[in-house]
Amino acid sequence: MKLSPLCLLAAAALVLTACTSAPASSAAPESTPEPAASAEPEATSEAASEATAAPAQDTGADLYAGYVQDFPEVGTMATPVETEDGRTLTLECSLDNEIDQLIYDHYRYELLGDADAALALVGDTETYRATVESEVQNVQQGAGCQSYTLHEMHILTPEEVQGAAPADLDLLTKEVTDSGLVQWTVQAVDLSWTYTEAEQAKGPQLDEGRYQRYFLLGKTSDADSWKIYDFFWETFLPDA
Repeated sequence: MKLSPLCLLAAAALVLTACTSAPASSAAPESTPEPAASAEPEATSEAASEATAAPAQDTGADLYAGYVQDFPEVGTMATPVETEDGRTLTLECSLDNEIDQLIYDHYRYELLGDADAALALVGDTETYRATVESEVQNVQQGAGCQSYTLHEMHILTPEEVQGAAPADLDLLTKEVTDSGLVQWTVQAVDLSWTYTEAEQAKGPQLDEGRYQRYFLLGKTSDADSWKIYDFFWETFLPDA
């Protein structure tokens, strides 16, 4: 059968249309900008890695920038301890600054059994607040210490603090950071104590005698007052 020229022309047009439309439908996936989509997560991952590393560097650099060693002399007062059961606080050194006064008042309020005043000197730290509450409750119940004698107090240098026992230094660093202390210091306190008969009957953890304590004190803002955050035992400075 012989096709007419008109039919041949129509068939050619259909073939041409089919050939030109097929590439258009398969080109769309190839034009999707895959590299651009994968570049953004890589940049985000890199930025997150840098952000994670930055605080560790800043913490180490800033920790001792907030350490205070020298305090101005201020008016201090060694208020006598007067209790009905004869508890005493003896001071053999001078109170030269607000840190000395704070430590002195810490022991004074304990012997007086004044929980509110004692806790007002303590920072927002659950562990040490519980310790202070326990000591004051002992006094209120007729037990606890009968006397304290403060022989000497002084602020450690940053170099002395850095020479502390590794375990204590790690704990100290964590407390300074976790408590958000913008200023902090460590006070060495040479003191001795005796117990009441009631405390002796309970069997105290330590014998009466002379000991060394190291107090962590700090401020969470420049406008805040200095407060006690924790204390460490003789082993804090192994070579002392």
